[in-house]
Amino acid sequence: MSELQWRMPQPEESPQATLRDGLTVADIAEALDRVERLQLRVHSDLLLLVLAETDALVLVRVVLVRNDDSFVWRVYNARVASASDGVQWKQRGDER
Repeated sequence: MSELQWRMPQPEESPQATLRDGLTVADIAEALDRVERLQLRVHSDLLLLVLAETDALVLVRVVLVRNDDSFVWRVYNARVASASDGVQWKQRGDER
C-alpha cells in the first residue's frame, strides 16, 4: 500500500468522522502519517483499518472509507485502541 492518502470529511459531507476518547485531528494525523512499517493495516476494497501510535505513544484505531472512484481514504471514526487491538498490534512484527 505504501504512503497512505487520507483526509478528514468536509463539512458538507455525511457522515462526519466520529472521534472518541478525546482524540483530535492532530492525533489522527500523527497515527496515519507514520511510515507503513509502524502501522498495522487491514483492508478491503472500500474499508481500511489502521492501528498506529501517536507521538504520545497512544495506540489509535482509525477506520477509513473510500468511494469506488477514489484513491483517497476518508476518516470514518477513530478511538483509542482496545486490548484486543493491542494484541494484534504487538503481533504485527511477527507477520513481516
